[in-house]
Amino acid sequence: MKKLWIIACIVVMVFIVSESVKAGEYLTYQHVQFDRAGGKLLRDFSRSDYRHYYERLASRRFWGWRTTTAHYEEPVSFQKETLYVIVNEGRSPIIKAYNFTLTEQVKRQLSVSGNIGLRASGEVRRFNLNLDSHISPSYTHETTTTEVEDVEIRMQIDPMSELRVEVYGTGRVTNGVAKYYRFFRNVRSGGWEVFTVSTEYLSVVQRRIEGEEDEKDDA
Repeated sequence: MKKLWIIACIVVMVFIVSESVKAGEYLTYQHVQFDRAGGKLLRDFSRSDYRHYYERLASRRFWGWRTTTAHYEEPVSFQKETLYVIVNEGRSPIIKAYNFTLTEQVKRQLSVSGNIGLRASGEVRRFNLNLDSHISPSYTHETTTTEVEDVEIRMQIDPMSELRVEVYGTGRVTNGVAKYYRFFRNVRSGGWEVFTVSTEYLSVVQRRIEGEEDEKDDA
């Protein structure tokens, strides 16, 4: 029984690793919103979306990729993460000083669906089978950069208030679908996506929360 449990754990770990290599970090962001109506991330494509875009790839090839683009350089805004949430339910202000480091590491990220796949070279990932050369020369691989910024913030949280420190940003999304042929036979198909981060910035917002005093005033 113990051996079966160990084998099951290994299978689950392998499955998690194999799935995680298919998605960029941006899919873990708290919220991503397109600036224009009609934009979609690859993860939100429906079966009818795939059918619609696959219809553009009706003709076969002897060997190689056929691709089509669904969204090109669509601007997006995103909420990456919440760094701090401080609630003051007392009667006196709270003063806090925080020092933290903002590290921006990945500027361009890739995701795929179906059995297209990504291949890793160290920490940098690329599309399988030279798919990138059929999309755009500028999308050959994930771009990894490191920009470190030390930030110090001194904040006053008023009585019956909540303060939130969050990371927001802007970017662009290009995605589509592709099919790979060998001897006129379709052997791979799925979606591809490129998410490029343009800017990241801190948002510090303080808002009043309802408390007992507010309830008494309402009464």
